[in-house]
Amino acid sequence: MKIKIDKNSKFALVGHGYHLNYLFNELIKNKLPKPIIITHPKKFHLRDIRNNENDSSLYKSIFDLEKKTNVFYIDDINSKKGNSILKKNKIDYIFSLSSRFIFKNKIINNYRNKIFNLHPSLLPEEKGGGTFTYRILNKKKFCAASIHILDEEIDTGQIVIKSKKEKLKGQMIPINYLKHTNLIYESLIKIFVRKIVKNSKFLLKNQNISKGWYLPRFYTDISGAIDFSWTGENIDLFIKACSKPYPGAFCFIKFKKKNLKIVIYNSQFLKNKKFSHPWFVGKIFYETKDLIKISVTDGILIVKKKDLKFKNNTVIKKFIGKTLFNFNDKIVNSLSTVTNIFEYK
Repeated sequence: MKIKIDKNSKFALVGHGYHLNYLFNELIKNKLPKPIIITHPKKFHLRDIRNNENDSSLYKSIFDLEKKTNVFYIDDINSKKGNSILKKNKIDYIFSLSSRFIFKNKIINNYRNKIFNLHPSLLPEEKGGGTFTYRILNKKKFCAASIHILDEEIDTGQIVIKSKKEKLKGQMIPINYLKHTNLIYESLIKIFVRKIVKNSKFLLKNQNISKGWYLPRFYTDISGAIDFSWTGENIDLFIKACSKPYPGAFCFIKFKKKNLKIVIYNSQFLKNKKFSHPWFVGKIFYETKDLIKISVTDGILIVKKKDLKFKNNTVIKKFIGKTLFNFNDKIVNSLSTVTNIFEYK
């Protein structure tokens, strides 16, 4: 199937992030109609800014675009308000970029083959959310992205353009994957806009669904609990997979007779049979002013103190002799329903 987008067509950019800002600027730079932006409430943007530590190569704030176009902060694109915004602004096409909204059938039918989505994988592989986390857990060092038509299923629509980069350099943490993926986003967006400017047709290709798989969104604040029964390598991978810009893997430590939540953003594993009995698992047996060493089932986990964060910024002066632990799965699952337990979203 082929489609062609008129140069006078108006877009609504739905979502947030580096790639949304980049697409907005590319449309303006090529003198195409100014798009509007529909996004989630401001409190979520403020959290994203905190998580990305104002690194412009990772994240660009939606607030930067408020003086350039109409930005609508709403709770649901499918609501009467969302539909009204699309209608009043005479929107022809929608582009979804890290949108937190799930498009329902009414909008999909109203904009059949006119809603595009930018997904950080080589579809049909890695459908769903939590892409970088799952990729790190699987020891895969590549980045990819696809622009596809949005339909009723999750990431199953026809492919417009896609690209992949192999053999990434640097640590296996989400920030590095995000930086490389942003470069791929730029390339795909340039191709997309250039085809509009040149009045070229887009050739849509069906996905080979039998070669794909789906994994659900990974909510780090709930699913990021470290299991100290795992091997040290798997604990280390898990910590890295939950690292910045995500909220971080977590466990607990006894402090003033209470269970204090501790978040770990990075670590290093050394295979070493220093301690053999399971009693030692999670025990902090070495400490300097800069780091701690933790006994795990098959070795040692080294964590720098700068990669630790405590609830309410509590300060612990002495770690040595303390034990890191987590609640069993039954308790963790029951706690996950109590939103104030997990302060990171």
